[in-house]
Amino acid sequence: MALPPPPELPDFIFGALSTEEGRLREARRDRAGLDHPVRRMVLAPEAGEAVRVTARVGVDLALGAMELRYSTDPALDPAVAPSGQEGVWTLPMSRTRLEWDTLAWGCLEEWSADLPGQPAGTAVFYAIHATTLTGATVGCPWSGSPPSGSEPPPRTYAYVAGRRPIPDWIREAVIYQVFLDRFAPDPGATFQQPDDLAGRFGGTLRGLRHRLDHLQALGITCLWLTPLFPSPSHHGYDPIDLGTVEPRLGTLEDWDALVAAARARGMRLLLDYVVNHVSSAHPRFLAAQADPKDPAAAWFRFRSHPHDYDCFFDVPGQPELQTDHAEVRAYFLEHARFWLRRGCDGFRLDYAANVSHAFWSLFREGTRRLNPEAVTLGEITQPPDVMRSYSGRMDGCLDFRLLELMRGFFAQRQLSASAFAHAVEQHLCWFGDELVLPTFLDNHDMNRFLWLVDGDQRRLRLAALFQFTWPQPPILYYGTEVGLSQRAAVGRLEEARLPMLWDDAQDQELLAFFQALIAFRHAHPSLRLAPHQTWLLEDGAGLLGVRRGALALLFNNGENAATVSLPAEWGAAEPVLLTAPLEAQDPEAGMWRLPPWGGAALRLRPGSPSRRGADPPGSSPARPGGG
Repeated sequence: MALPPPPELPDFIFGALSTEEGRLREARRDRAGLDHPVRRMVLAPEAGEAVRVTARVGVDLALGAMELRYSTDPALDPAVAPSGQEGVWTLPMSRTRLEWDTLAWGCLEEWSADLPGQPAGTAVFYAIHATTLTGATVGCPWSGSPPSGSEPPPRTYAYVAGRRPIPDWIREAVIYQVFLDRFAPDPGATFQQPDDLAGRFGGTLRGLRHRLDHLQALGITCLWLTPLFPSPSHHGYDPIDLGTVEPRLGTLEDWDALVAAARARGMRLLLDYVVNHVSSAHPRFLAAQADPKDPAAAWFRFRSHPHDYDCFFDVPGQPELQTDHAEVRAYFLEHARFWLRRGCDGFRLDYAANVSHAFWSLFREGTRRLNPEAVTLGEITQPPDVMRSYSGRMDGCLDFRLLELMRGFFAQRQLSASAFAHAVEQHLCWFGDELVLPTFLDNHDMNRFLWLVDGDQRRLRLAALFQFTWPQPPILYYGTEVGLSQRAAVGRLEEARLPMLWDDAQDQELLAFFQALIAFRHAHPSLRLAPHQTWLLEDGAGLLGVRRGALALLFNNGENAATVSLPAEWGAAEPVLLTAPLEAQDPEAGMWRLPPWGGAALRLRPGSPSRRGADPPGSSPARPGGG
């Protein structure tokens, strides 16, 4: 008897925070107990710059005193070291703000102290200790349970003094996500046909190397490879050994050959790196399960030894790690440096928000000391305020917020043109230039964009035009450029991980469009640097116009043709990239007629003679469906 198909999953980009109920629960948690809001603070000091450390006290906790203990010696943990120990310094914290909060129905307190500045490259470790009015000790963070002598110690936080610049190459990159098992089998071989989508289709490193010419012709400058380490799964996000290659994918020699071939084509390589958890077949977990007194047991969080432990999304095969444990931290840094020596250019950091900011600060510093051009990009499925807190701790975060906005406007049409334009302008202002925010329309954990729009390539091209003209580096999910979609909605993630289309199965017209789009981005570096100016908005028609430098970008996100007039003072314009042929145009009058779901990039020629009969400034720039 066949099993019923799994339920279709909605776009759930930010987890529980995707719903109003989830956001309310989070807001209530933010107003209780004792916490250091490191997830919403940018702690990236210059060398010698003092750092203000704050703690938030909820209405349920009456504190009498608080102190900050810190050290620059990684062997001394200020969370457990007694006050007065040599090498550990103590600073009193004082209440610096008191604020009434209606949701908590009481006053929230902020306590703070300033850590002195340190030389560049110095790692600073600190912990917050507090005492209640009744004399009980409380560690930070604390929530929920009554203070007692059995309370766990405070958490140790860390940062590194001295900002390291973000490598220029990642800002200019066009990134291609390769799902290794699904991209390309060995030369001359065909994909396997497993009975289940969670099976193995047979992609290899040799197959990828054989197909690099496709990616070079596409204009790709950076490859992001899903995990290549030994693993029991097809996806590899549950590694057994970080020091070698999964045999079904190839060997270390195959990796070396791929690096050489990619370098010859001007491509860099990012490895997907999982730190939050490992496979239950990992040697350290097996040792921890076998003996609770083995040092490896401290790497994991056992609730009841040996079979009850914290694991990733309650999957027993993926036990979570104590990533702030010194041995765990050293293990992941050692292996990251191994791959950097072997030609890797950086890491896409899986499920990074569940690993401490302290870990990532030390990880980035450790990798940069080996390779000043090494890049760290975090998968942070958290709101923008949390994303921004990784400034100085990572080079960038995948831009899930822009993903949500682009899918909401171009695919689901839940946002009007004005709401979308306003939100993306705020988004640019919020982050500034302290993080790289690679953009994407989809990835291996969600429905493909082409599936969301019922296979309508016009809408895919339109959204891609926006993505590839956005200032941040774009990511292209494998197969998008040749029309790869899926056979059913994502109920299982594997639905969005079908094998790559090759040869006659590829949509050559769509491929040619993406080649032109990426060439256009490479030819116009001003897209990354020029100011973002929205000049055209028509909510009813779904019309949006953006100017960046000498380029005007037009988007008709609607089912009707629309005529657009450029401002007269811009002079003449010529099309340099179209998602579909223009239905009609009158460039002398600055009139452009866009087909349904059509977009265009126009090169402006300021200083051209004024157009006769041009609309005066302030007049309506669009006539949806007009002639």
